Amino acid sequence: MLKNYFKTAWRNLLSNRIFSFINIIGLTIGLSSFLLIALYVFDELTFDHFHKNTDNIYRIVERKTFPGGKTERATGAGFQVSERAKTDLPEVKDKARLAMWGRANVTPADNQANVFYEDFIIGNPGFFTVFSFHLLYGDPNSALTAPNSVIITEESAKKYFGTSNVVGRSLLIADRDSVPFKVTGVLKNFSANSSISFNLMVSEASILKNERTKKFVADDWISGTFSTYFLLNDNAEIAALNTKLDRLIAANHKSSPDFKSNIQLQALKDVHFYSTDIEGYTVKKGNISYIYVFLIVACFIILIACINYMNLSTARFTSRGKEIAIRKIAGASRWGLSKQFLIETLLATVLSVILAVALVNLVLPAFNLFTEKDLSINLHTDYRIWLGVAGIIIVVTLVAGLYPALFQSGLNPLSLLKSKVQLNRSHISLRRVLVVFQFTVSIIFIAATIIIYRQMQYVNKKDMGFDKDRLVVIDINSGKVRGAAETIKNEFEKLAQVKSVTVTSRVPGEWKNIPSIKVSDKINNAASENDMYFLGIDNQFLPTYNIKLLKGRNFFARGKVDSSAVLINETAAKELGIINVTGQTIKIPLVSNGGDFDKLDKPYVVTVIGIVKDFNFQSLHEPLAPMVLGFQNNPIQSIDYFTVKLAGGNIDGTVKQLDAIIHHIDQGHLFEYHFLDQQWDLLYHNDKIRQTIFFVISLLAIAIAALGLFGLTTYTATQRIKEIGIRKVLGASISTIVMMLSKDFLKLIMVASAIAFPIAWLVMNKWLQSFAYRIDISWWIFILSAMAAVTIAMATISFQAIKAAIANPVKSLRSE
Repeated sequence: MLKNYFKTAWRNLLSNRIFSFINIIGLTIGLSSFLLIALYVFDELTFDHFHKNTDNIYRIVERKTFPGGKTERATGAGFQVSERAKTDLPEVKDKARLAMWGRANVTPADNQANVFYEDFIIGNPGFFTVFSFHLLYGDPNSALTAPNSVIITEESAKKYFGTSNVVGRSLLIADRDSVPFKVTGVLKNFSANSSISFNLMVSEASILKNERTKKFVADDWISGTFSTYFLLNDNAEIAALNTKLDRLIAANHKSSPDFKSNIQLQALKDVHFYSTDIEGYTVKKGNISYIYVFLIVACFIILIACINYMNLSTARFTSRGKEIAIRKIAGASRWGLSKQFLIETLLATVLSVILAVALVNLVLPAFNLFTEKDLSINLHTDYRIWLGVAGIIIVVTLVAGLYPALFQSGLNPLSLLKSKVQLNRSHISLRRVLVVFQFTVSIIFIAATIIIYRQMQYVNKKDMGFDKDRLVVIDINSGKVRGAAETIKNEFEKLAQVKSVTVTSRVPGEWKNIPSIKVSDKINNAASENDMYFLGIDNQFLPTYNIKLLKGRNFFARGKVDSSAVLINETAAKELGIINVTGQTIKIPLVSNGGDFDKLDKPYVVTVIGIVKDFNFQSLHEPLAPMVLGFQNNPIQSIDYFTVKLAGGNIDGTVKQLDAIIHHIDQGHLFEYHFLDQQWDLLYHNDKIRQTIFFVISLLAIAIAALGLFGLTTYTATQRIKEIGIRKVLGASISTIVMMLSKDFLKLIMVASAIAFPIAWLVMNKWLQSFAYRIDISWWIFILSAMAAVTIAMATISFQAIKAAIANPVKSLRSE
C-alpha cells in the first residue's frame, strides 16, 4: 500500500510539472537558507565543546572595581594563583596557564633565510591535561616540560619546514637567548570553533630559567599576565570556589583599600559568547543575540516556504477535484486520502532537501570564506546535523502538507464533481493571514537591510577627525629598527612618493591594547584622577594624520626638550577643566596595558603644550574618549610603528623601497605593513557580514513570498474564472479586471506593512544602540520597504491577473 502511495505521488508530481516545480523550488530555497544558517548556528553553539572535559573547564576572570565605582573585567591572573590553587584547593584537579610574552622573529635553524614574525605564547604542561587538543607527533606528557621546548601546529610546521613531522628539529627565536628551541610536538590545526588558537607555544620552563622572570612569578598574585584555566572535579561548587580563590589572593597580597577585586570563574563553554566585555586573551568572541536572531530568521524562512506550499497545494485543488471525488466514491477514507497527500508533500520535501544539500555544498566555499568558518555537510558531518535534517523533513512535511491534506480530503465528492465547492470564511481568512505573515517578515528584512546599509555608509563617510587614506603603517619588530627610527624616517622622507613620516606607539584603529593612564591636574592630590588613553607620537603625527591643532603648539622636531610635554584632545581638556594651555601641568602616576594599573617608578609630571581636535582612535561602536599624546621619549610606552603618508603613484614599488631601507638597518627584520583604511574597515567586519546576510535573506524572503502570492493569485483567478468571463462579455477592460484581482492582495500588503513597521523599528533601534555614533531611523525607510514589497507583489500578481483577463470568455462560460 505504501509503495502505491509513493507511485501515485510521483505520478502527480510529474503530471503537474509547473506546480511541482514551483513547490520544489520554493522549498529548496527555504531549506537551503535554513541549512546554511543552521550550520553556522550549530558551529557557534558548539564552540569549545570538542574538549573531553568541557563541562569541567573554567577560566579565571577578574572583576575589578576602581575608585569612583568604575568596574571592568579581564581574563588572566597572577602566576601564584593557579600554582597554589592546585595544591591548596581540592576542587582543582589541574591547571593550564597561557601567557602572551610579546612577539618575535622565528627562523628554522637549518634555513635561516626564512623569517616569520609570530606571537610568543607560553604554556605549561597542564595544557594537554586540561584540554583535548590532538598532538599529531610528539608525546603530550613531555612536550611542554623541558626548557627551550616548543610545540607548533601542523600548518606552522609546513610553513617553517615544508613538512608535518618535524619533531626534533629546531627553531631560532630572536631575543630569546641564542639557544635553539627544539620542536617537541606538532598539533593538529585548531578547529575554527576553538576560542584558543596559536601558531607556536613555548614551554613555560623556558622563561622560568631566567632569574628575573623567576623572581617576578615567585610573588605574582595580581599581574593578570597568565590566562588561567582550571580542570575541576565533577562536584565542584563554582560560587564557593570563587570565594576560596578571593581568600587565597587576599591572604597573600595586600591590595589598595580603594581598589576591589574578586574572581569569577567562567565556564569554557561560555567563553565564546560571554566575553565581549572581558579584556584579555580570547581569540574569537561571538554574540549570542545574533544567534537568536539567526535562529528566528531561519525559522521564518522555512515557515514562509511551507506557507507557499500550502497556498499552492490548496490553490490547485480544483484541478484534482474529480480525482478526489472518484477516490472518495470508490471507498477511500479521509485518512487514506490524507496519507496520500502527506506522502506527496514528503516526496516533494525529500527532493527539495536533496537539492538543498547539493546547493549548500556549492555555496559553502564562498560562505566559509565570507564568515571565516570551516563548515561542511557530507558523510563526515556531525551526526546531530543529519538528525536535524531528518527532523526538518518531518516538520516541513507536517507543517506544509497537513492543512492541504485535511482540507482536500474533507471536500464533498458531489460538489467536486459539479465544480460547486464553496469555501467557508475560515479557509479564506487563513490564506490572508498567511500572506500577511509572509510580507510582514519580508518588509522587516527589507527595512533591516536598508538601515544596516545606511549605518555602514555613515561609518565609512563620517569624519573621524583624521585622514586615513594612503597611510601605510609599518610595524617596528626589532630593537635595531627602534633605535635607528630617526635615520629610517629620514631615508623614508627622501623617497619621491613619500609626503611625510611619523613614529608612534599605537595608531588609530589599533588592534592591540592602547595603554590607559590615570591623570590628575592636581600635582599633590590624587583625588581627581581621570581615566584616559595614552599615545606616544612625534612632531609629524599631526600633519601625517591631518589632525587639527586647536590651541598651543606642536612638539619640536628633535631633542629631549619635549620629553615632559604632552598634547591632549578636546575631551581630555574638558574633563581636566583646561581652557588655556599656558602653564598647565598634569600628573600621570599609574598606567595599565590591559591589566591592573601599575605605579610608574615616579609620577610622570608633564606640561600641556597644546589641545588637538577630537579624533576617533577606536571604532564608532565606542564613544570618543579622553586622550593624552606624549612625546616619543616617554616612560609609558616606546614607539612601535612608522606611518608613511604616500603621495600616490607606484604604491607597490614604494612599499618595496620602504622594505629595503629597513632591511639595510636590520637584515633579520620581518617587514609587516598594512594600509590604515583597510585595517579600519576590519573594525566593522562583523557588521558588514550581517549586512550581507540580511540582504541575501531579504531577497530570499521576498522571492519565496512572491511565489506564495503567485499561488494565491492562481487560486483566485481559477475560482473567479466565470465571473471574469461575464465581466468581459459585459465590457470590462483588462485593467479593470487586473485591478479587481489585485486590490485584495494590496490591502493585505498594507496590513503587513502596518505590522512590520513598529517591529522593524524596535529591532533595528536596538541594533543601532551598539554604535556610539549612529544614524536616525527615518520614516521614508519604511515607506520604501513597503513600496518595494508592493512593486514585487504587483509584478507577481499582474502576470497571472493579465493572463486571466485576456483569456477568451467563451471558453470559461461554455462549460457552465
